[in-house]
Order: sequence, then C-alpha cells, then structure tokens
Amino acid sequence: MLFCIALMACKNDPKTEAAQLAPITNAPKVAQPLPDGSAIFSLTEGTVHWTSAYTLGNREHLGTIRVEGGELWVNEGQILSGKMTIDMNSIKVFDMKDPRSRVDLESHLKDSDFFEVNNFPKAEFIFTEVSPVTLPNFNWALIGDLTMKGNTAPVKIPFKFNLEGDILHAESAPFPINRTTWGVNFRSGLLAPSKDQMIEDTVWLSLKLAAKKK
Repeated sequence: MLFCIALMACKNDPKTEAAQLAPITNAPKVAQPLPDGSAIFSLTEGTVHWTSAYTLGNREHLGTIRVEGGELWVNEGQILSGKMTIDMNSIKVFDMKDPRSRVDLESHLKDSDFFEVNNFPKAEFIFTEVSPVTLPNFNWALIGDLTMKGNTAPVKIPFKFNLEGDILHAESAPFPINRTTWGVNFRSGLLAPSKDQMIEDTVWLSLKLAAKKK
C-alpha cells in the first residue's frame, strides 16, 4: 500500500502536471565528474509525503516517512546530483483519528505485507542527473534510482528549489510510482483480490528537503 492515490483531474493540479512527465528508461546511468568548485550540502530536514487509496469506495490514507540524511552537490547555484536515505521505520499515518487503528495500520505497513522493515529498514534515492522540464511550477527533474525493499528502479521527480547563501530548500511536485515494481504487492490487482479490497498500484509521493552547506 505504500503510497497509492486516486488521481483527481484538475487543470492546475500538480499531480496532473507531474503525470505529464515523459517516462524514463531502465538504461544504466553513468555519474559525471563534478565541476571544480562544487559544494556539498548536507540534508538537515526531509520528509516524504504519501497518499494511498483503495480501488473502490473513495477510501484513502496519507502520512509521512522521514528522510534520515543525505547530501546534495551544487555548482553555481544549480543542484547537480545527490543521495538521500529514508528511514522506513518512521512511517506515520495522519488521517486516522482513532489512535489504536492508526498504530495498527502503521505496524501493518512495517510488516512483510508491505515494507518488511525488519529486513529492509532503509530506502535510498540516488540521482546523477538533473534536467529541465516544462511544468509550470516545477521546472527541474531529479533523475535517479530508488532502492526500496531490496529492489532498485528508476524514478523522475519534478522539483523546485531555493538557495539562499548556505541554506537550500527543495520541494517536489507529487510524482507517481508503481508500488509493485518494488515488491509491495499486498492487495494488488496482480493478485486478483475482490475489487472492494484492492489497493491502487499507482502511488503518489512528494518530497520536502532542507540542506546546509558543509
């Protein structure tokens, strides 16, 4: 279930904008040497926001996962590449008012049906390419590999950032992934459960990051 959402079509919806990004291929990426004078920014704060939905019934959940740490390489005011580690044990659910139900769902997300955090406590995103895109509010894309639950696959994340002196803030538009690519198959259509129990395979995530120059 990590991160699934029913896409609402709205002209200015950033999810709609993000969905217009061209797909990326599985071609291997080759890291390019960093230019002289590049600076390293260490992540000081980071959050992954997620939303998940059942296929039927307009039922959904939302929450966060903490970005544990990482680094961004910056040259002449532009992000070039970076990496971040995500603490899968920090999964939180925010839409449930009943504390017992909330804790039960958080525990379920951590077990073998979903992220199996005892065996895979960390996820990692490493990007070696930043390219321009034409979304109205997010005009760059981080292109790299997301490793989660022992599986690695490419993702493309539209984002914007603000650099003021030694402080950098970055924020992404909501972007889709297919959870089954990373082996999160619980109640997927792949397993053909009853439709009222199915959880969408398409997932929407967004990032908020803050970093400080080393």
